[in-house]
Amino acid sequence: MRALLLVGAVVLCVGCAGSEQKPESAPQVDGIQAPPTERIPRGTVRITSLETLPPREDLPPFRAVKFASANLPAGLAAAPDGRILYSEFWEGQVRVIRPNLTVDPRPWADVNRILGIRWKRFYHGGLSGIAFDPEYQTNRFVYVVVQEPSERNGLPAMSLIVRFKELNGRGSAPKILYRIRADVFDNVYSLVFGPDGMLYIPSGFLGRSRPKGADPLADRRGKILRVTRDGEPPGTNPWGGRAPRVWASGFKNAFDLAFFPRTNLAVAGESGPEAHDEINLVIPGHDYGYPDHQGKTNARGITSPLYDYGSDRTSPAGIVHYTGSRFPALRGRFLMCENHGRGLVVLRIRRSNPGRLLSYTPITAECTIDIIQTRDGDVVFSNSTGIYRLAQR
Repeated sequence: MRALLLVGAVVLCVGCAGSEQKPESAPQVDGIQAPPTERIPRGTVRITSLETLPPREDLPPFRAVKFASANLPAGLAAAPDGRILYSEFWEGQVRVIRPNLTVDPRPWADVNRILGIRWKRFYHGGLSGIAFDPEYQTNRFVYVVVQEPSERNGLPAMSLIVRFKELNGRGSAPKILYRIRADVFDNVYSLVFGPDGMLYIPSGFLGRSRPKGADPLADRRGKILRVTRDGEPPGTNPWGGRAPRVWASGFKNAFDLAFFPRTNLAVAGESGPEAHDEINLVIPGHDYGYPDHQGKTNARGITSPLYDYGSDRTSPAGIVHYTGSRFPALRGRFLMCENHGRGLVVLRIRRSNPGRLLSYTPITAECTIDIIQTRDGDVVFSNSTGIYRLAQR
């Protein structure tokens, strides 16, 4: 399909030739949109790519309240029963925060011990993302991502997508669903279930170039992958059999992503190599350029970011779309952590016009790794030494 480029914006003309049919409307099942049965076409969205920050939004003052100390809590997940699970990156344990915000002294699962993972050198490898299955209350499935080291040099060798079944409040019966090649940096750090009930996996790519003539879609790194809860291709991804698990391509390190409710559009940060960190609207079937393009571009067939940070290196990390009622001023906004930047920032992007970042508002400095919304509308986030909840001043 052709990309039509206009000054100040990118207009992506998708399906213009009519060669791909749109999927039929999908029914709702237990609040989750059932996946379509035909291949999902590349989306059509007009992107207004910014190189200067939009104005701040007038929001009430907020503060961070620390309630738990932790050793690199790289992944957070809210359980339907009010608990919060968090991962300790290098210790390799999943731990439990009870509904009263106290920490269970016993780990939910000692993932490193269970899988026989022993680290001798600590780079960007460890236990991070956690996700509850949309049907957790019936199947009790919980998913984690962890790297395992190379026996040769001790550096990350593989990212493992592992499914546990919770039994008596602890993770049991681990099953490795999928393996993705890992590297020193830029691996898989989060797992997200989309509105369609599929599992989305942002995978990083350290390399700066690929072999000449190689199909970039053949490498599972640098992608947003979309798989079933068993780790299998769903049969409906945009590139079909050419790349059966690939949803979007061209990322160095999209640490996390969050969907607009009931759509297939998501927002994700992007940590660039030396500069040009990004905020992206992730659209099915689109290429975001890395490693050949970084930041805003007019290159044919490449989707520009909503915002190009330029030389301002912030390393966007965890992100969530807030739908709760506890903080009315934040409802409908994306809340994103910057690992080396301004902490927790509020992004206003209208669902009716998702291709434009309308405002960018820092509200507290402590959010640097992951962020979630709990069942009661609380906002919980982490940095390298602790876990916090958001409060109004």
